[in-house]
Amino acid sequence: MLFPNSGTGRPYIRLDARTATFKASCVDSDAVEVDLIGKILDLDLANAEQGWLKVDQHGADFVPLTKQDDWNGTPSPSPEHSPAVSLDLRSDAWDEPAVRELRGGSRAITSFIASVAKEAGDIPNGKAVRVRIVAVDTVKFGRGTSTEIKFEIAPKSKWPDLSTFASDVGSSGSDPDSGDDGTEDPDAWA
Repeated sequence: MLFPNSGTGRPYIRLDARTATFKASCVDSDAVEVDLIGKILDLDLANAEQGWLKVDQHGADFVPLTKQDDWNGTPSPSPEHSPAVSLDLRSDAWDEPAVRELRGGSRAITSFIASVAKEAGDIPNGKAVRVRIVAVDTVKFGRGTSTEIKFEIAPKSKWPDLSTFASDVGSSGSDPDSGDDGTEDPDAWA
């Protein structure tokens, strides 16, 4: 099963920062728009990669940095490549499979990932960070527009094990042993 234009053949989720819309890949058709507001995402920040990304009509070309945060040690492969991040995330917000690859070099994606990592703090070994998307807004940035992704982080006790990413075939997007179906009342996180 190949998913078009992901560069890896893996299912993906992408952000169009100009329109503040997310799109998920499909096997038999073009990517479909996905509304993430109010949805829960589990982010594999522990295995996120920084690198250089080029996207064109042939698909995506991602070149990881040889060493985390060492932008000088891995020069850009071409003028068309830009700094980017790549990570796996899981949600029931889109059709199966639940685990998707998120890659992006936009200010919106890199700011979102950096903000989640900063707010999450120390991530327990083997855990994914669970967030709920609160808003996805188009914002003025310089002379153009970008996207701001607002989120809230679940308590660490609600963070699922990364081992469930490998075994997840599109279930609820949560830790199967916790009895948590990933749809807690938003007020429960307050």
